[in-house]
Amino acid sequence: MAHEFSLEKAKEKAHQAEIICRMMEVYPNKMDCTEIEAVASLLSKLTGDVCAWLVEEQAIKDKK
Repeated sequence: MAHEFSLEKAKEKAHQAEIICRMMEVYPNKMDCTEIEAVASLLSKLTGDVCAWLVEEQAIKDKK
C-alpha cells in the first residue's frame, strides 16, 4: 500500500474524510438512509486507505 500512493495522496484522502465528517455534523438530519450508507462506505474507504498507508510506512521505518 505504501508504494501505491504518496504522502500527498494520503493527506488528500484524510482531508476528504474530514470534510465529509464536517458535512455530516452540519447536516445530520438532511440525509436519508441510503445517503448515509453511501457516505459511510466512502469514509471507510478513505480512512482505511490512509490507515493502511500509515501502518505500512511505520513498518518500513521500524525496519531501518
